Amino acid sequence: MKKIIIVEDEFRIRNGLSTLINKLDMGCKVIGEAENGFEGLKMISDMEPEVVITDIKMPKMDGLSMIRQAKEMGASCDFIILSGYAEFEYAQQGIQLGVMDYLLKPASVSDVKELLNKLNEEKENCSDIVREMINVIEESYGMKLQLDAIAEKFHMTPEYLGNLFAKETGITFSNYLRQVRMEKAKELLTGTDMKIYEVACAVGYPDQKYFSKVFK
Repeated sequence: MKKIIIVEDEFRIRNGLSTLINKLDMGCKVIGEAENGFEGLKMISDMEPEVVITDIKMPKMDGLSMIRQAKEMGASCDFIILSGYAEFEYAQQGIQLGVMDYLLKPASVSDVKELLNKLNEEKENCSDIVREMINVIEESYGMKLQLDAIAEKFHMTPEYLGNLFAKETGITFSNYLRQVRMEKAKELLTGTDMKIYEVACAVGYPDQKYFSKVFK
């Protein structure tokens, strides 16, 4: 059962969405409601939800500021932005924050069902994606690997994919890649007669000085 918090300053929208999600009983449950980003941030910290559905324009603290601060606190929940058509261009700034999806107001029953289905499918799909990312790193650590290119393959933003990888593995994509490269470098340095610059190139560091700095 996925735990959801709704952050929305309009009671009618907030209460209606909460009631609908719980009534549909599709593997998701609303465990808390907040009317501004400040309250939402406290709920995220106290209740540790898996999903937060948030409006953008709210008193005291807007939705994007709340998301930014929640991530700085280390929150691992998925964020979904609730917005009207007039706010949608502004809402797209959420892409930079790794927002998972958008729900446009007024949300219909079918819109909410579609969202809940996505949330239910996300765990298996996410695990598969992260597993594939790890395979790419293990097989291609000697090549230039960028999160942007991998994200494009999965039709995701680099920010969202990076957050997903960190949430599933407990380590960032770049740190995981560096760890793999350093382990391979140790094997080559101790088990072969390769020179340092050859090892550096073999594990994806054409700059020997930079490789030595990272290795140390």
